[in-house]
Amino acid sequence: MKSLIVVFTTTAALAIALPGQNLFAQETPAAGAGTRTVSVGVGLPNGTGVAGYIGLAAVASPDYPGSDGQSANLMPLADIRQQGFFFLKGATANPNYGIATLGWNALNFGYTEGLEQRFMLSAGPMLRVHQGRDPDDALRGLGEIDDSVAIGAFLEASAGPWSAEFTYSPQDVGGAQDGELMTFSTDLTAQPNDRLDLTFGVSASWADDNFMQGFFGVTPAQAAATGLTAFSAGSGMKDVGIQIGATYEISDKIVLVGDVGYQRLLDEAADSPIVANTGSQNQFRVLIGAAYQFGRQ
Repeated sequence: MKSLIVVFTTTAALAIALPGQNLFAQETPAAGAGTRTVSVGVGLPNGTGVAGYIGLAAVASPDYPGSDGQSANLMPLADIRQQGFFFLKGATANPNYGIATLGWNALNFGYTEGLEQRFMLSAGPMLRVHQGRDPDDALRGLGEIDDSVAIGAFLEASAGPWSAEFTYSPQDVGGAQDGELMTFSTDLTAQPNDRLDLTFGVSASWADDNFMQGFFGVTPAQAAATGLTAFSAGSGMKDVGIQIGATYEISDKIVLVGDVGYQRLLDEAADSPIVANTGSQNQFRVLIGAAYQFGRQ
């Protein structure tokens, strides 16, 4: 006979609550094969250990959002986690996720059958580093947008090989204004062998009028300086995209990471003269790097 147990914990660790036990116990008793456990937890340091990798990647990406030219840069490569507490991610093939993100799994909800986790939901605040815009010859007169750091929020769910994530992230868009960017993505992960992980994902993003105007709008003064048509960009869907990634373990300590992404600019972003006249709706990004791996079980 299967049993269903609801548990409240102070970490993401699963625990079985029996009459008289502390519902905030930190240790996990052994669960039987027929036990189904629902856990609700607050993200605090726990004994699961920190694991992941950190390194450096070469990234080929558009010169600026909407550009038809490419440039190469070095960016941080990272995926470090303590399950149920925090995560640190570096650059990916999706530019909407910035240069780096540090998140706190403030709230965790899990469902487990026996010793196998079937579903996990986490939410909390995050700190994200965003890449700005350096004006090249095509953008001379539009002005520079600095790199910025902002506090946002995330909601992440996983079930077996599937995962989905929603993020809300303010960003400096120049002119002493902050824009708002919301991104949704879903991924499928496959593991052909013990050393190779493959990820296939799709994504979509929405931006408010401040974000769109900062990156894709052209004020009358900018139009006079650049020769572009003045354009007031409103809020709307910014892009949709696909991403394909691979992680290969050369050894227990060294991993190679490759990531390829394509974004198609939409709506106000696509209609901007920055894109329509001098750029492209089609945005490609390639990331290749190596990293040091630790905490591997």
